[in-house]
Amino acid sequence: MSQENVEIVRRGFLDRGPLTDGARVSSDAEFDFTDFYPDQPVLRGTEAMRRFRDRGPWGASIHFEAERFFDVDDERVLVFVRATSTGQTSGVAVETHIAHEVTIRDGWIVRVKVHRDRTRALKALGLAE
Repeated sequence: MSQENVEIVRRGFLDRGPLTDGARVSSDAEFDFTDFYPDQPVLRGTEAMRRFRDRGPWGASIHFEAERFFDVDDERVLVFVRATSTGQTSGVAVETHIAHEVTIRDGWIVRVKVHRDRTRALKALGLAE
């Protein structure tokens, strides 16, 4: 496992997700949430991601905790993530266990694909049969 890539991902996905201060995210990175929101286009750029994050039903309450890292290949790390949030209107607390497939090039996060199902993510990336 590339410890350098893991550290880049670790810094980038603590607390509020891939735009945490100090994260090495390319300004034109892609953010793919189509597994959750099939009608949502892939977001391009950190500003589009910030708008999406800040305007969602979870608001400022969304937090991420990396639980486990998997070496996929020279560019990708799969992270099992525990995401928690509270609905802005409903006040209902929500916890999900998802996976983030993170692509890194030249020390920068250039793509994040969110997988709803961890087992399917492992299979899709050839890490499980």
